[in-house]
Amino acid sequence: MNATFRDYVLLKVSRNKFMQQLGFTLTEINAGEVKGELVISETHEQQNGFVHGGVISALCDMACGFAAYSMVPNGVQVFTVELKVSYLRPGMGEKILARGWVLKPGKRFHFCESELYVVREGKEILIAKASSTMGVVEDKVNDKYGG
Repeated sequence: MNATFRDYVLLKVSRNKFMQQLGFTLTEINAGEVKGELVISETHEQQNGFVHGGVISALCDMACGFAAYSMVPNGVQVFTVELKVSYLRPGMGEKILARGWVLKPGKRFHFCESELYVVREGKEILIAKASSTMGVVEDKVNDKYGG
């Protein structure tokens, strides 16, 4: 295992401009698991006032992806090969809590899952579940820039 996995995940987070634009932040990084949150604003909503499905899908994807990054050596890249999201309830509330984990790590693929909860009136309500396949590749080009 990568002894500096937290630093590597944080490096990848710092380079993820879309994540920054959304306002999604990681709150916990462990080997094979991450947690994060997004404070919901009007910019995240679709025409009916729910969090847009694209935002939910992106959060599921990022939770899986950063969990996968926590399981690879520095210089190894992770990318989404497949993502299946089940939307269980409308996203309405103050914030979204995301949890992603590696179900089965592998040499070429990591199989990951994520769950999203909305916080509404102090309660956590499950709104989405996802399963993902993350490709794992050694990237010689980006490796010279510190992964």
